[in-house]
Amino acid sequence: MKRILLPFMAPLLPALVLAATPVPEGGTLVIPANAIAGLRAASTSRYATQTRVPVAGQPFTEALRCATTTRPTHSWDIQFQFRTTRKVAKGEVLWARFYARTLSTKSESGAGRATAIFEQAGPSNNKSLSRGLDFGREWQELCLPFKALDTYEAGQASAGFHFGTQEQVVEIADFAVYSYGTAYDLKRLPHTKVTYAGQAAAAPWRAAAAARIEKLRKGDLAITVTDASGRPVPGAKVTIAMQSHAFGWGSAVTVKNLLRQDADGEKYRAVIEKYFTRVVFENDLKWGSWDRPANHAKIFQAADWLRARHIEIRGHNLIWPSWRNAPKDLQKLKDQPEALRQRINSHIENEVSAMKGRVVDWDVINEPYDNHDVMGVLGDNEMIAWFKLARRCDPTVRLYLNDYAILSGGGLDTRHQDHFEKTLRFLKDGGAPITGLGMQSHFGGTPTPPERMLAILNRYAALGLDISITEHDIDTTDEQFQAEFTRDFLTTVFSHPSVVAVLTWGFWEKSHWRPNAAYYRSDWSLTPAGQAWLDLVTKKWWTNAALETGADGCVRTRGFLGDYEITVTHQGVSKTIKTALPGAGQQVEIRL
Repeated sequence: MKRILLPFMAPLLPALVLAATPVPEGGTLVIPANAIAGLRAASTSRYATQTRVPVAGQPFTEALRCATTTRPTHSWDIQFQFRTTRKVAKGEVLWARFYARTLSTKSESGAGRATAIFEQAGPSNNKSLSRGLDFGREWQELCLPFKALDTYEAGQASAGFHFGTQEQVVEIADFAVYSYGTAYDLKRLPHTKVTYAGQAAAAPWRAAAAARIEKLRKGDLAITVTDASGRPVPGAKVTIAMQSHAFGWGSAVTVKNLLRQDADGEKYRAVIEKYFTRVVFENDLKWGSWDRPANHAKIFQAADWLRARHIEIRGHNLIWPSWRNAPKDLQKLKDQPEALRQRINSHIENEVSAMKGRVVDWDVINEPYDNHDVMGVLGDNEMIAWFKLARRCDPTVRLYLNDYAILSGGGLDTRHQDHFEKTLRFLKDGGAPITGLGMQSHFGGTPTPPERMLAILNRYAALGLDISITEHDIDTTDEQFQAEFTRDFLTTVFSHPSVVAVLTWGFWEKSHWRPNAAYYRSDWSLTPAGQAWLDLVTKKWWTNAALETGADGCVRTRGFLGDYEITVTHQGVSKTIKTALPGAGQQVEIRL
């Protein structure tokens, strides 16, 4: 029998009376004062009922109760928002403050969930704030500092909440958003600390992850030094210097920045060349860009620069199968299936053939969960045909299905996860030559506990495909949390045997779709999260060693898989060789 959630499904605990955080001086409201009081007393949709209810004994006297009885397809299908009452300029420091509590929920954690939003009021709904929040049975004050990512005239932005993530009854009170101008130090504003299960230094998952990394990501390296006659040379100095990882560490990059001839361009290329083994072009290979032939020469030039430095390139993406994310002429063909099919196939043939030998992966299909207009016309079997066509055009490139909300958002978007698995199985069962699956992994203020991420990864690993983390970032102004979760996210996915790469969706603040998520600030100083990335990828998970051969002329060690430079020195004679260390291990003889 289906359990129906009602507003008073469970008795409330005696309320803890909160002491409100004083609003920092200098703030100006950008939404109506006492905004919730201006909402209708009650409203009902097919998914939920929203009701204004009185509250006693708190710094506020009224709340909005949202009772979700049916989980919708999208979280934004249940929401309330308030239009801004004044102009908000790009770069303005904003502070949202409100109170929340959970009356009932079906979630295993017992927490209610909402996503706080500040966005453009209409297409494209670009968001300056999109932070998922969990809260319990007691009233809790939540403070969220953030910056406006665009300029909005009065009434052109809105602030509020999305609730459609689970069946629950929650209450929101005293919602306000203040502006502090563009010169204010955002770090001065009160903020709610983000926590997640497994965050503690002694959490048991850490030792297990470290053991898996030692086993999976390292190999045995044996070096024998001999003289010209083949006899062992004891006492030789052996320097082992790692040059690059076998694992795909990298980022989204842009052709424009790769080719720019200024100080920022030099620094941009230097970071890529020093630290990354794999990149993805952020927008340059998307269909709209590729349809402009004038772009091709620069794309090839950037690709050649990367390949000359042995940096692999992911192709993103061949088809993003909705009218809104495809060339505008595609929708005009929705009543002409054969013409639509030919238009898509011609594009796939053209781009895959042109980039053959330049890319190692292709995201054949991007985000089919909510981008499926084309399949609605041509049928789901067309997805299989796209994979087969890409394979005919490039027999060696790896072919991926890429989607979002699989690991992120607390790992709780089960509908999205189920659809992803269903689509992957459909492709495999239909004979599509798919070799990998991409999990985007965009995070905000709702981290996914490491053990839950591992369980999700295990679920998809059962399909026998490589897993790439294709678009990772953590969009938050809480730098401490960002650094800690960067460390824990990277550790979790690097410890899983099916994960072959982790790419962030940008690394420099001036070239990042979410500037707060960048590893490098505008002036190229490292953020704490960027330092966490470097500490792991270039120090903790990096092998350098200085050894001396024994009586048998040998040294033995374990190193992280990748490329190495080995230098042997004995009695004034030196020799340097390059070698790779694969998972099966490597035995090297160096003759002086």
